[in-house]
Amino acid sequence: MKRNSFLLLTVLVVWIASMSGAFALDASTLYNGCRGEEVKRMQQALIDQGYLGGYADGIFGRNTENAVRKFQAKHRLTADGLAGKKTLALLYGASASSSAASAQAASSSAASSSAASSAASASPAAASAPASSSKNGLFSGNYETLRIGSSGERVRILQKALIAVGALSGSADGRFGNRTKEAVVTFQKSEKLTADGLAGKKTLTALESASASGKKIAASSTGDASSSESAGASVSASASAPDASSLQLLHWFNDIKPNLRNKQKLVIVDPASGLSWTLQILSRGRHCDAEPLTREDTETMLKAFGGQHTWDVKKVYVRLPNGVWTIGATHDNPHDANTIKDNGFNGHTCVHFLRDMAETEQNDPNYGVTNQKAIRAFWKSLTGQEIAQ
Repeated sequence: MKRNSFLLLTVLVVWIASMSGAFALDASTLYNGCRGEEVKRMQQALIDQGYLGGYADGIFGRNTENAVRKFQAKHRLTADGLAGKKTLALLYGASASSSAASAQAASSSAASSSAASSAASASPAAASAPASSSKNGLFSGNYETLRIGSSGERVRILQKALIAVGALSGSADGRFGNRTKEAVVTFQKSEKLTADGLAGKKTLTALESASASGKKIAASSTGDASSSESAGASVSASASAPDASSLQLLHWFNDIKPNLRNKQKLVIVDPASGLSWTLQILSRGRHCDAEPLTREDTETMLKAFGGQHTWDVKKVYVRLPNGVWTIGATHDNPHDANTIKDNGFNGHTCVHFLRDMAETEQNDPNYGVTNQKAIRAFWKSLTGQEIAQ
């Protein structure tokens, strides 16, 4: 009996030791169920490279796992959905010899990005000069195609390089919108490349060379990379629905609200009727309060809602003041305060954007949840993707 107990204890000790070693070995691996800044950084990289839709929420779920598998399969890695050191190093464009732990890199990425942004805005020279990312060039050897809808540090580097060569003016905001696309086209034409607005390997390597040599091309008419308020103010009520590739799923509290100011303009496009109208922002709380800019905008909005003022939720495309298109939900029932007295709308309306469902259920359990359900259903109808939370 004692011999059997000794053998059992020995086996148990060996098993625990081996499992402890396995856990230590895999400590930097991200997998389904992980949460935090490391996951958010990985998701943003997957979004930037076209493997994942939506926005980086820091929650490693089924969609993120599938995106990791796609990335691994394309790069001939074991497609197990586990984001270990090899997967993350390749995803982030790190060199093969890099031994930095992905968790450490992720935890410092927000501070580094903020510092780079502050340095870029410190002086005109800093704002126009792209930073060299590594010995491999501006893009660290990562030439995955950037396009409308891409965002993040690689887009910011692209924009700085375009500014440096004279294809783009303004500041680098890290969001690939129409102005960045037009700047890419301008640069491609100057280099006799296919002018499709897609920043692929040929375009990115040519941009690296042009930037390194100090080359300048003819000034572009694309305007600011970040798009000024005035650019959003001169929109017409006959705007057309955006192309699906230019749509971004943006979060109200994380992505939209921090960048809005009162009296800026939103363009609303109703996919059901094809009608569009312009709203002026009145205030920003848990959603956006806004007013029809003109009487014509009020009449168009009313027509889209069937000729009646109603609280019924309409799923819509929304063009933000910086020119980026996203989705939202709205109504046309005038209520409470208003500042525009001659627009034929006695009050204001509301535009709802994506929020976390748990937060909405806590703070706006009725009408807020109704709008969030509409937004999620709209996104799924457009992309086939479920919004995780």
